[in-house]
Amino acid sequence: MKELEMRCACNLVAGSLFLTILLFVDSTDAAEPKSFSDRESFAAYKRDYARVPVTAFQFDEQDGDDLKIEVWATSPLIFSPVAMDVDPQGRVWVTEGIDYSVGRRVDTGQSIIVLTDTDADGKADKSHVFISERKLRHAPLGIAVFDNRIVLSATPDLIVYTDVNRNAVFDEGIDKREVLLTGFQGRGHDHTLHAVIGGPNGQWYFSYGNKGADIQTRDGRRFISSSYYGFSEAAGKKSSDGHLYVGGLAMRVNPDGTGLQTVGQNLRNTHDMFVTSMGDVFHSDNDDPPHCRVTWLMEHGNLGYADLRDGSKSWEEVAKPWEKPQGNAGRYAESHWRQLYPGTLPPGNVYGAGSPTGNVFIEGDELGKKYRGRYLVTDMVRKEVMGHSPQLKDAQIEMGEKRPFISLKPESKKEHFLPTDVALNIDGSLLLSDFYNSTSRRTLLVSGTIYRISRRGDTNTIQAKVDLESNAGLMTAIMNPAVNVRHAAFTKLREQGDGVFPFVKVTHANLKNPYHRARLVWLMSQLGELGQKHVESMLKSDDEPERIVAFRALRFALPQKVLGYAKTMAKDESASVRREVALALRDVPFAESKSIIAELIKGYDGKNRWYLEAIGTAATGKEDEVYEQIVRPQLTSKSFGKWNGRDRNLAWRMHTRQAIDDLYDVITSQAIELEELRRLLMAFAMFTTDEDREYRMKKVESFASVAHYASDDFQLTIREVIDRDLRGLKPELLRTSYLMPNFASKHTKLSPIDTIAKMSGDFERGKIRASSCLACHQISGNGSAFGPNMTAWGKERTIEQIVKDIVDPNAHLAHGYERSVRVVAGKHVAEGLLINYSHHAGSLKLKIFGGEIKKILFRKSGGKTNHLKNRSWMPSASELGLTDQDVRDIAEYLKRL
Repeated sequence: MKELEMRCACNLVAGSLFLTILLFVDSTDAAEPKSFSDRESFAAYKRDYARVPVTAFQFDEQDGDDLKIEVWATSPLIFSPVAMDVDPQGRVWVTEGIDYSVGRRVDTGQSIIVLTDTDADGKADKSHVFISERKLRHAPLGIAVFDNRIVLSATPDLIVYTDVNRNAVFDEGIDKREVLLTGFQGRGHDHTLHAVIGGPNGQWYFSYGNKGADIQTRDGRRFISSSYYGFSEAAGKKSSDGHLYVGGLAMRVNPDGTGLQTVGQNLRNTHDMFVTSMGDVFHSDNDDPPHCRVTWLMEHGNLGYADLRDGSKSWEEVAKPWEKPQGNAGRYAESHWRQLYPGTLPPGNVYGAGSPTGNVFIEGDELGKKYRGRYLVTDMVRKEVMGHSPQLKDAQIEMGEKRPFISLKPESKKEHFLPTDVALNIDGSLLLSDFYNSTSRRTLLVSGTIYRISRRGDTNTIQAKVDLESNAGLMTAIMNPAVNVRHAAFTKLREQGDGVFPFVKVTHANLKNPYHRARLVWLMSQLGELGQKHVESMLKSDDEPERIVAFRALRFALPQKVLGYAKTMAKDESASVRREVALALRDVPFAESKSIIAELIKGYDGKNRWYLEAIGTAATGKEDEVYEQIVRPQLTSKSFGKWNGRDRNLAWRMHTRQAIDDLYDVITSQAIELEELRRLLMAFAMFTTDEDREYRMKKVESFASVAHYASDDFQLTIREVIDRDLRGLKPELLRTSYLMPNFASKHTKLSPIDTIAKMSGDFERGKIRASSCLACHQISGNGSAFGPNMTAWGKERTIEQIVKDIVDPNAHLAHGYERSVRVVAGKHVAEGLLINYSHHAGSLKLKIFGGEIKKILFRKSGGKTNHLKNRSWMPSASELGLTDQDVRDIAEYLKRL
């Protein structure tokens, strides 16, 4: 089986099902030519087009009474639509996956298709090729149209075509083609560059997945990101802004390719994201099954998919057996997005298995006022368009309940519906593209449809072209539902500077829709001194969202004045406004930001994780100073036994060496509850060097001897953090064998367990006999750390339970020791206890005899892993040659130890 260059947003593994959208296999249809000279020749040959009938769809029960769905375009006008955007004439520009299923079906290469409704009847009747390029990757994953600039996301490049003569056809010698940015990794993969979207500040936003990138810009900036999943050779390399980035990134850039900046990092594979007129970024990141998420991306946030330090560890490598599921997500939801680690954002809505792709945020009332503020995401695995209604709350935006905005009716679940993108047209109707396929594996189906969703009873299908020439037309255009159309209007109005400010100010004063008002706030902040002073006055507005937008707009337009604004707004009553202040301080030196950060910390309620992460962002690169000069002086009057949750949280988030020392004293002084300990220990996992890792590991190891933490659950927690987070392991190929020794001697015949338990035991004899246990167990600081530590193991068990575990160790496997495995790679065999297993990294951690842990690259070794169910590596008492009395004496010793 071969993979197409566009694999799905999701790898869904459920039993034998491996779902990766847009795969193809080598078998071909013998009756069909392997290639065609152009799309038209293919269209003439292939006539068995199909589509999902509109009667197969249903709207959410709360919405279905006022919306309708109709076919806007279908094959042969369009085949297998992947990504789309709308231009000011209401034309729809689309990238296709026509070649994905049987190789290169069209000789001329990959095409950008333009669809037009020439007779204004609400249905496309014409399509043509804008450009076709053989060298482009299959099925480019994003397209955006800004007036006559067409932006194509085709890894490794972000390409801009300028249609100089505006005829919607690329004419060599007249029109222009330039590579705006390059260096995106994973050309044959979908975890790479995705669509561009115009932001309200005039910049272009985009994201790419965790195949990584090495981007060098025309203004001398370089951005590098990597992880175990892609471009791992760049691990640990910093970008030109001084920061180390991990995994996929969300970014923004000026339309001329300068000023590239990050918005967020450590994404898995966000296919698209949306930037609202308020400046908020929403996105849906796909999963390792089943942990898809929809979330608000707080600026500079770390989404937590790969190791936070350098991306070298997968989430599977650190997943803990005690971590809980979330909602419909799988067991390891907390690990999947590293929710317990300081430095990661809260997960948003983790909804389970899925394959999210296109998205849009509705800001107008064209579909009805109740849809204003609705965030929609297409999902190919779920075969639906999901809907959320995000709400500003405290220091964050909550995504709210997920509802199926549009889905298949129960009786139509087998329809070949694979929704790939969603966009608002210039008239406010919603366009939904369907790739149309029956499976993620290759079929001979090559069809596609774009549906139009509009208000029921609305018969006005005439789409007036947007006027981008007059000021009145531009002001109307900046209110347009189509995001990149209004971006083009913003650009043209901004070019006029001060002269247009009075007109914009009057318009703003008369607007009621807060999203429309926000667009003009961003504009006025870039119209010179008069506009900026007017926006400055909004920092005192009674409206919380308006203060947030004003601060964001001024921060972008006047970066040299941001400290002055920050000093004022750090005392704002709104936690969300103060959050914005904190985010603005990431790269401000400590000497200039100290008083502001101190004020922001005063505003921390001790509970809100978003706000705490914003404080952490403000402290980036200056954590030591923030902790030692701001946080710790507030706590010197308290004993460690009196530190409350707020105190612990601040130390946890800073996790400097001093903060770790303080947390150590807090944990040893207080009887910390189990769940809280599990979270606090993640601060110890945030080491920076091998020396630091060893230091923190010794701290965690010492907790095992604290009386309050002697029970099995605490001991398991301590052991798991050490083994999964703090072992300094270099991955290795299985090129030698690691075998368990054969302990068997002459088998003895033992009495029933209750008979042995009733015998009298001798502590001293048991101590001597138990010395043989030190080969696998630690007792009072002596022995090997292969099996459970027996020092306090017997204290909470009855004599009968102890005897039973010695006589028949397979009957009840100790928690955390039930994963006996054998890895075979040719003549080499490794046996031991599975610490964790990472399918995506192709590695596993194995505790071998003696207690040493090995990180084995099983996939590169060509190894096969056998899980030995209900198998303990501990020999039975009979195999060890123990007598009834030996067993009873050992039980006595362990009980009284």
